[in-house]
Amino acid sequence: MVTAGRNRIFRHRRLSWDRARWACAAVTGCAALAAAASTAAPAAAATPAAAAHPLAVRTLVVRTLHDAGPASLRAAITVANSSGPHSATRIVFAVRGTIRLARALPAIHRRVAIDATSAPGYHGRPVVAINFRRHLGLVFGPGSGGSSLLGVAVERAGDAGVSLVARNITLNHNYIGLNLRGHPAGNHGNGVLVASNGNRIGLNPAKAVNVVANVISANAGAGIVFAGSAHNTVVSNRIGTNRAGTRALGNRGDGIVLTGGAADNEIGGTAYVNPATGEANDPTGDKGTEQPVFVVPPLGNTISGNKGNGVLINAGARGNRLNGNFIGTTGHGDRALGNAQNGVRIYRAGPGNSLTGCKFVNNPFVYYNVISANHRNGVYVTSTDNVTVQGNFLGIAANNATALGNRGDGILVGGSSANTQVGGVIPLGNVSAGNGRNGIEVTGKAHGFVTFNTFGGLAAFGGAVPNGHDGVLITSTGGDNLVRTNVMSGNKGNGIELAGNASGVTVDPDIAGLNTKGNGLLPNGGDGLLIDGHAHGNTIGGTLRSVIPQNTFSGNHGYGVAITGHAYRNLVIRSAIGTDTIATAALGNQAGGVLLAGSAYNNAIGSPQLHPANLISGNTGIGVTLRAHTRGNWVISNWIGLDRLGRSLPNSGRPVLNLGRNNHILRNRV
Repeated sequence: MVTAGRNRIFRHRRLSWDRARWACAAVTGCAALAAAASTAAPAAAATPAAAAHPLAVRTLVVRTLHDAGPASLRAAITVANSSGPHSATRIVFAVRGTIRLARALPAIHRRVAIDATSAPGYHGRPVVAINFRRHLGLVFGPGSGGSSLLGVAVERAGDAGVSLVARNITLNHNYIGLNLRGHPAGNHGNGVLVASNGNRIGLNPAKAVNVVANVISANAGAGIVFAGSAHNTVVSNRIGTNRAGTRALGNRGDGIVLTGGAADNEIGGTAYVNPATGEANDPTGDKGTEQPVFVVPPLGNTISGNKGNGVLINAGARGNRLNGNFIGTTGHGDRALGNAQNGVRIYRAGPGNSLTGCKFVNNPFVYYNVISANHRNGVYVTSTDNVTVQGNFLGIAANNATALGNRGDGILVGGSSANTQVGGVIPLGNVSAGNGRNGIEVTGKAHGFVTFNTFGGLAAFGGAVPNGHDGVLITSTGGDNLVRTNVMSGNKGNGIELAGNASGVTVDPDIAGLNTKGNGLLPNGGDGLLIDGHAHGNTIGGTLRSVIPQNTFSGNHGYGVAITGHAYRNLVIRSAIGTDTIATAALGNQAGGVLLAGSAYNNAIGSPQLHPANLISGNTGIGVTLRAHTRGNWVISNWIGLDRLGRSLPNSGRPVLNLGRNNHILRNRV
């Protein structure tokens, strides 16, 4: 695995050959780079005339599985390296089986295609393997730009199985870390180490479903490491599983690592149509109005079963994109195959990394990342700015029904992270449901956080898939955090909780305890909204425009709104508590409408400038309860026991019970 401390040496996005050789000490499996560097001829600078020079292509045939000698792979690479700078070589195979090396192969310094798909009996799976027997792995060094490795099983290298130093290398149809039978035969470092730009790890030009480009599993390090490299693509691979994507053969590190300033790499892709049938992925059935259609995003990767994180983005890596990947599940997204740590870990990375599953013009989730069943959190962001998470499933299966919970939170944001955008306008929201803890948790000094159109505790436009605690929990002291236009219902705990010293949070407008239409019960096991600890200076309600008319905290097993502990100076306005979203029908909270308890002080339920400030009606129990030891709170200008038209919609108990001291009950209409 790559550690944050070791990655400090990666300071530039584009690594020269010398920089890659120097930096390799920081990454498991770099010995091959250093060894190759000692024999590398200086690469001539490309000129316009040289670039235009036509390549002379010749074919060499491997006719023996011996390590050396005439017609061996070693001999073919040696001949290819001795060719001129404007030549290219295709190495084909007239034999099948395993080549067992007595020493390392030479690094490749010319454009070479090692094409084992030409071997007799090849039908989509490798029939030629290279057993490195703990010698250094295969290196595409300076001068080998445009090379490819096709249809080879790369096993038991002493460091990285394959190292890419030259640009524009293609890896396709390979097993990296497995033998020809598909059994573990891991390399002793990373599966693939990438220290150059523009490489293609997997191909699927037809964007066909069920394509397996490479299997990169069972390695001692990470599956793939991008060390300061840019503009690479990773498409249609299995990383940490068997070829079928049904069984864990995990890399001992992370599935994929983007580090050292790695930039603008794409993991997966945005295709979502099965070209054989014309069907488009639509897991919600056009937002719950039609029969769902399930198509596995064709360009996505299965990144599951690894001993570390599914994907780690750190050390200044920026602008990287994840689309259409199944991280922690089987290849079809329907069963658990979790990574041992987080699905996606973003730690002290650069800005602009994103996980997106649709565009504004699409139906929701058409090329979603499904990040579920991981042993820690689905997505964990620490001290990283401008991360975008839109159109994904976290804790639920690809079918939008079955819980495959991450054991921790669906999304956890902490440290000093700024401007994390979770969701957006329809259809850009996420589903975070079925997780062991919370759908979303925001901690530390995170600020500028937004959750917008999240289904927290329920399937998209569907029924309950409970998170173990809350839909969203915010303890961050960073301020300027927004909970907007979400449905936080069906959770075992509370819909929304502001705790610790949370401050500067706005909750407006959201549903907690009802279905997505706001006309039926989908209760949280606790309160709709709980403000506790020393949470202070938070605003519940406002004037943000939304498909939800106003905050609606209804139908919960606890209270609609509870303010307890030592919470102070919180404001609740423009909220319906105990009704449907249009505030005409009772969908009451079971314990009562509003509770102020503990030592809560100087909070305001309502405002003298609003008439009504809140509607607190239709609940089982008392409309507003202020218990002993509360003080200095205001209950002002609310309608209690009335609907929005002023018609009777009573709570089953009295309108207000005040047992505290110096609380102010004023101008309420009951």
